[in-house]
Amino acid sequence: MTRASATINGHELAYSLHGERHRPVVVLSHALATSMDIWAYQLPLLAHRFRVLRYDLRGHGSSSAAPGNTYTLQELASDVAALLDLLQIERAAFVGISIGAMIGQVFALQYPDKLSGLVLCSTGSRTEPQAKTTIEDRIHKVLAQGLESQVQATLTRWFSSKFVEETPATMAWVSDLILATSVDGYAGCSHAVQGLDVTDALSEVRVKTLIVPGEFDLGFPEKVARVIQQKIANSDLILLKGAAHLGNVEQAHRFNEILLGFLGRIPT
Repeated sequence: MTRASATINGHELAYSLHGERHRPVVVLSHALATSMDIWAYQLPLLAHRFRVLRYDLRGHGSSSAAPGNTYTLQELASDVAALLDLLQIERAAFVGISIGAMIGQVFALQYPDKLSGLVLCSTGSRTEPQAKTTIEDRIHKVLAQGLESQVQATLTRWFSSKFVEETPATMAWVSDLILATSVDGYAGCSHAVQGLDVTDALSEVRVKTLIVPGEFDLGFPEKVARVIQQKIANSDLILLKGAAHLGNVEQAHRFNEILLGFLGRIPT
């Protein structure tokens, strides 16, 4: 395992590489207010068959963010492209969840030659005006009160009430990931989510794509994922039963079988 950091587009980005060098590469891009560690349930299985590149978004985990900066999804996608170039990785499958999957869509549009496959989990392709307002309210609250103001509401959105009740140790772990996120990183990346608007461009995506919405995800329900599926010709959709937003945690075993099954079928 290699865990390191590199200066990418003016930011210090933390990343880790697992698995043998000759294997096909899979990039994992995490949700807002978490870090690369949110993929802990996927890493052992993936690293058994692939070379796995995880990284922390700007201002998340161990990556830096400058105060007052706002980011675009295009900039966040360029971070991934530059990191791949630095590591001399020509092509990779991209797996993203939530904002990570928004970055994945933009990455597929901007850097198609670097992509061997695409997995989009718990995400949409356009941020509607009402959602932009909700995100703006969260940004202001975090700037005033810190990430503590978001923990309880976030856990309620991300997981089913039954899972929250039955897994206090998991909730404590995820809460700590949220609290470890910098205010600047949260605000900057939230602005990027506000700018999401790629629905009409998705018909240009040619790479084999899997879309995985969570059955109980109120923010990004199956109907939102179906819009993406209709736009990307070479795509499949599998509903992750029993999961809300962070299905890779709530239904880790089901998620892993879906993910590994797809990655095993794409050309490297």
